Amino acid sequence: MATCQCLVIVGLQIGICYLNTYQADLLPEPSTDSALTASSTTDDWIGLRAADRLGRIKWENIAFVGFQFWFLGMAFDATVYQNTAEILALAIFNVFCSVLGALQVVDGVKWLNNLNKTSYSTFPLRIAEKIEISLSVAILTFALIMSFLSYQMSKQFGWNIYKKIGADVQIQRMYRVFQFFVLALKIDIFTGFMVSIFYLIQFALKQGVSWESIVQVVVTVLILPFLYFARTAGSTESKARMIIFLLFEGLVLVHYGLILEQTLQPNNNWYTWIALVCLGLAMTVLTSGLGIVCMRNFNNGLRPFVQRGNNKRMDIENNYKKQAHTSWQIDED
Repeated sequence: MATCQCLVIVGLQIGICYLNTYQADLLPEPSTDSALTASSTTDDWIGLRAADRLGRIKWENIAFVGFQFWFLGMAFDATVYQNTAEILALAIFNVFCSVLGALQVVDGVKWLNNLNKTSYSTFPLRIAEKIEISLSVAILTFALIMSFLSYQMSKQFGWNIYKKIGADVQIQRMYRVFQFFVLALKIDIFTGFMVSIFYLIQFALKQGVSWESIVQVVVTVLILPFLYFARTAGSTESKARMIIFLLFEGLVLVHYGLILEQTLQPNNNWYTWIALVCLGLAMTVLTSGLGIVCMRNFNNGLRPFVQRGNNKRMDIENNYKKQAHTSWQIDED
């Protein structure tokens, strides 16, 4: 189902992206920011602002395509590793994506109505509007189907967790917290790394070299290594690594603050982009909070169950031996 969703939505997004780019090519290209931030509604400035907005929508389309490939990878990962939290989060993200798709339709209708007041041709934008409506319906349909499948799979995965860990309620609670932490790291791949990449391409590299752009490039390059670093910190229960990761998350918050400061413009706000950046801010805070909770759970018996490969098998065997030795120990007093 996730593969089918990816193919359908990516195809529709590519079509919308092509039509928006075609429409932007029919409009005058803005040479300064004065027309883009002004509140005037003269025909010339409507064309300039529409060209700029359609250029931005192109990057939204590319971002949605990237999201679908990320979603597909997450779906396979959640199925293979039976991560209940990941399955449920994918259903929520599908609903969120359907809302953004509806906003995309509203925004497209707005600029279509504005351009209809001018002498510019709007043929590509009219076709794009129909495809955007089809896209919204498709996303909502897949969201409903995936929500049902996620609910069914989560019940089976919950039983698998019980068989894996046992009836120890404390271990189960810590394991679920760790699952949510790993899930937050995976979501940060999109809300952190991919959003930052799009920002560098669209804004930062056009502004030249400055201390802000240097910070943003450094943070973007380090996001993926630090996300993997945090995963190993949790599985090895290393407090030193986790503290280093939390300090880096503070730098990521500064990075997001710079992005918002540089992209917010009067009378020309990019609402979809702002929503993605705010989501990234929220996920960074949530990831840091879950990291702190995981760090407090270190050395309480969870480590054997969060390893992978040979290390996981050895840790579980040692844990069982330790439990067996404890249960058969005779009090000689």
